[in-house]
Amino acid sequence: MFPLLLLSVLLPFLFVIPLLVLPERHSFNVALVSSIAVFFAVIGSAYVGLTSGFAPLSFSQTYIQTLGITFSLALTQYSNIFAVMAAIVILASALVARSFIKESQRIYGLLFLLVSGSVLGVFFAGSLFLFYIFFEISEISMFFIIYIFGGYDRRYAAIKFLIYSLAASLLLLLGILVIYSGLPAHTFEIASVISQAGTMPQSLQLLALVLLGTAFLIKIPVFPFHSWLPDAHTEAPTTGSMILAGILLKLGGYGLLLVFLMLPIASSYALPLAVLFGISALYSALVAMRQAHLKRMIAYTSIVDMGIASLGIASLTRVGIVGGIYAMLSHGIAISLLFLIVGTLDEVYGTMLVAKIKGVVKNFPSLAYGFVFGTFALVGIPLTSGFVGDLLVFIGAFSAYSAGGVVPLAAVLIIGALFFLVIERAFFSASKAIEPFSSPGIGIKAAMVFLAISTITLGIAPFLLLAPFA
Repeated sequence: MFPLLLLSVLLPFLFVIPLLVLPERHSFNVALVSSIAVFFAVIGSAYVGLTSGFAPLSFSQTYIQTLGITFSLALTQYSNIFAVMAAIVILASALVARSFIKESQRIYGLLFLLVSGSVLGVFFAGSLFLFYIFFEISEISMFFIIYIFGGYDRRYAAIKFLIYSLAASLLLLLGILVIYSGLPAHTFEIASVISQAGTMPQSLQLLALVLLGTAFLIKIPVFPFHSWLPDAHTEAPTTGSMILAGILLKLGGYGLLLVFLMLPIASSYALPLAVLFGISALYSALVAMRQAHLKRMIAYTSIVDMGIASLGIASLTRVGIVGGIYAMLSHGIAISLLFLIVGTLDEVYGTMLVAKIKGVVKNFPSLAYGFVFGTFALVGIPLTSGFVGDLLVFIGAFSAYSAGGVVPLAAVLIIGALFFLVIERAFFSASKAIEPFSSPGIGIKAAMVFLAISTITLGIAPFLLLAPFA
């Protein structure tokens, strides 16, 4: 069978060639064509996987035989959902890049292609070695996107992002090496680790759990490892925020899932982790209430939603795990839409302060109603993918932890109330409308429609991705 997984991962890297050869003015077009090609390659992989089974899509090539290192890619029922989410967000980000990136287009295009290929590489990685390599590429690429194309305090935010990322990467590498050395077969293959990790001594399993768990808690992020995220989002360019919240945070969620799949001892610590995720969601919802800056407010809602999705995984129930993954999918799409709208508001009004944005519905009804829809998707209104994810998460959490499992639902209610208050004060205060500086381009409207259609489609027909779990 044609190696669709390999094609999906390599396409962005291959498009680096025309990016460097063609005149700089074509950089955004190259990135867009690459994103369209990647989208159809990922959707094709998903279709083949769902109809013919995921195993035939696997790809493996020996890399360093003496160390048991292979270049292996594998699509699973779990990674399939993450890959579809990544393809959607990547394409939406490519559609709007020219509206937000005004200079160094070739450099941005290069970084965009690197982060696009690397995040898919993480989700498709069949070995921990490859997982780590692609993880590092995505982190470094995002650092430069923030550092070069961010706002006024971009250097501070980028350095802070880098410090936390390096800490997570170091812990991830050490955890992988502990697993590799503790297995009798000394392998990096994820499937082999899942089947053999039970033979590892309990002490080594616990050490690997602490190292990998902490790395992914930083990446999700979870309180108290979260402080890098609001700063990164505030200073990142709009497309950077879309990719960071829509995809890169999910690397932590996917890693958390792998930890539970690989290490049998992890199930013994599911309850304290679930408590931590619940606390993180509630804490972040309360902090979001105190934010006057729309980007920081939305950044804290990312911590809320990722905490709730992680709670579903920590329930260790089939329903909860599937719900957690689907909640991350929904969050990736909805939060990308919200960051796109807020970034557009900054372009047309010159501010992201809630108190200074007035009358959006009068000047730009599409932005106002798009924000309302994004809020609906974020809090899980029926017919959106968020409803499916949240419903499954709380069913799983209640099944595992009784009434305590649904306490974090309060965080969703707080965020919903907060956002609808913002909508009333900033978006629908038509009598206090202020004049904008410019109008959003066609690419922005196209991306908004694409993201909205995606979340509705996956909300009405979740079986498109959840059929293997039935």
